[in-house]
Amino acid sequence: MSSNIDDRTMHELYLWPFADAVHANVASVMCSYNKLNSTWACESDRANNQLLKKELGFPGYVMSDWNAQHTTNGAANGGMDMTMPGSDYGGKTILWGPQLNSAVNSNQVSKARLDDMAKRILAAWYLTGQNSGYPAINIKASVQANHKENVRAVGRDGIVLLKNDGGILPLKKPGKVAVIGSAAVNNDKGINSCTDKGCNTGALGMGWGSGSVNYPYFVAPYDAIRSRAQTDGTTVTLHNSDSTANVASAASGADAAVVFLTSDSGEGYITVEKVLGDRNDLDPWHGGNQLVQAVAAANKNTVVVVHSVGPVILETILALPGVRAVVWAGLPSQESGNALVDVLYGATAPSGKLPYTIAKSASDYGTAVVRGDDSFAEGLFIDYRHFDKAGIAPRFEFGFGLCKSPLPSSLVNEP
Repeated sequence: MSSNIDDRTMHELYLWPFADAVHANVASVMCSYNKLNSTWACESDRANNQLLKKELGFPGYVMSDWNAQHTTNGAANGGMDMTMPGSDYGGKTILWGPQLNSAVNSNQVSKARLDDMAKRILAAWYLTGQNSGYPAINIKASVQANHKENVRAVGRDGIVLLKNDGGILPLKKPGKVAVIGSAAVNNDKGINSCTDKGCNTGALGMGWGSGSVNYPYFVAPYDAIRSRAQTDGTTVTLHNSDSTANVASAASGADAAVVFLTSDSGEGYITVEKVLGDRNDLDPWHGGNQLVQAVAAANKNTVVVVHSVGPVILETILALPGVRAVVWAGLPSQESGNALVDVLYGATAPSGKLPYTIAKSASDYGTAVVRGDDSFAEGLFIDYRHFDKAGIAPRFEFGFGLCKSPLPSSLVNEP
């Protein structure tokens, strides 16, 4: 497909992340599979040479994605500096190496351009210290160090409190907590059982695709809540299904019923539950609306936790008087349960703010999944800009987030 973007929209919206990356001294940038304004991204003089290297002053190298390179001369003159190692797998045509040498010798690619490629690659080599004392390859090395603390902090600090009627949160030594939903527990076939995370079974920590990784471990919400509850003498019951059958009996009588919902997406080479990459709609998966309806009818202290790749329409849920709180927990990765417990029990005040607008209806966004070329007709008017321009009131605006601060000193156990 071709992403056809006007100059102003490119500069004011889509170029900023790359500007920030260059400012942070990133060593390399990857050119993508699609076309930009009808030119393959890895051959785009406008994107690679004019915008990235000239306007943003990027001194590093541009590398192709696997098989995103289509020609030798076009890629070289269009600003690509390195082809992805292994791009000749599966019998694919080799377009660099000997072909690049021939192109230079026949003056189709200048020697100055070849020298520029080498300088940029070597600049990154020296920038990252690979010229001296660089560690030897050790695939089995443990590099976790204190990463679990960082992962927990990122997951916790990204949690957004959307609703908290009557101050039901933080939980204050409840006598009984009911935990409900298949997303409260780990996938019973294993946390890494689905190739490239190509399923939505159990607790959701990341979307699916080639950018996903295997978890070294995963702390499920139920396990973390149960562990925390032991310190208070709280009874925790579990309904680890999205079925509404018998859920009322599981929820009734609890001081709080915590329901877990998900919404997932990923890369289009994997289809998950009839979802080919992009989501088919913005509803919770697995009949989430119906599950919350059944729980809220049985328990007036229902807390809904949403793990999602993006906005979910919450109107059905918010209309239920039994839903006292809604916690937007995003995609927290391996420390999911611990990060959530930090907020549910008040160890940390929720400080996260929505990175996108949550609408009252999917149609309010004014967009749809596009197959084929995309003209980006919306221009600058995406997310809150679109809502402002069209005069549409969102349910929760970009940047929304409740925060009860300061917390009572008795509930705070860390900075």
